[in-house]
Amino acid sequence: MSRSRVQRLIEDGCVTVNGERFPNRHILTPGDVVTVDRPAFSSLPPADADSVPILFEDDDIIVVDKPAGLVVHPAGPHRTDTLIQRLWPKLAGAWAPDGRPVTDRPGVVHRLDRGTSGVMVIAKNPAAAENLSRQFADRVVKKTYYALVEGLMDTPSGKVRSVVGRSREQPHRMSTTSPGRWSETEWTVIKTFPKTGLSGQTLLEVNPRTGRTHQIRVQLSALGHPIVGDKVYGGTPGPRPLLHAHRLEFLHPRTQKLQVFISPAVPF
Repeated sequence: MSRSRVQRLIEDGCVTVNGERFPNRHILTPGDVVTVDRPAFSSLPPADADSVPILFEDDDIIVVDKPAGLVVHPAGPHRTDTLIQRLWPKLAGAWAPDGRPVTDRPGVVHRLDRGTSGVMVIAKNPAAAENLSRQFADRVVKKTYYALVEGLMDTPSGKVRSVVGRSREQPHRMSTTSPGRWSETEWTVIKTFPKTGLSGQTLLEVNPRTGRTHQIRVQLSALGHPIVGDKVYGGTPGPRPLLHAHRLEFLHPRTQKLQVFISPAVPF
């Protein structure tokens, strides 16, 4: 496995030390028992593919409008009924030529959190996956989100710059104070709701310039404006964090022509 793949397994909760989860910077000591539980991949009946709204599909990519509540790929306790498993009938030809998937996250080049809805691209073959992954790493891809946050913003637009890393005290959370990688998020006010909640609410357009785990959620929380419904990062309890991936721009992995996809509606 590559180093980045091992890091993803740690982030997904598939690696424990003496039965406990730790961030990937945890230092091992003699006698520690490290357990790696690689998620098993099992496909679902072809009919399940119809339950995912598809915005575009060709021989190389599938662009979907991911529903909130759907996990992207098998990880941790989520082993069945994920987005990739629902789409498996469309992916199996290139990702499982001998009947078994060549990876436990076939086609995944980026992720949306379970509670986040919106537009997302899936690679239908390894060549497309390699090209798209490079575009994400090189920040060629542009992403636009909508977020409903607690409170009213002091200015019409702004930028958050901080490190984002795994919390030492709570490994399931990210933090802007733990060691991590430099991250940047820009935001613009779309509409304010002064009489909603205790201190009002604001609908933001959010443009992450980097792509860290939980980046938008943790940086807006550190700004003092957690996303409504995001109880992990201080938002008022709700069915899910009100975060929606509205727009995605990238170059087609085969033709290199600009592709722009927009989720038809904001579900909150």
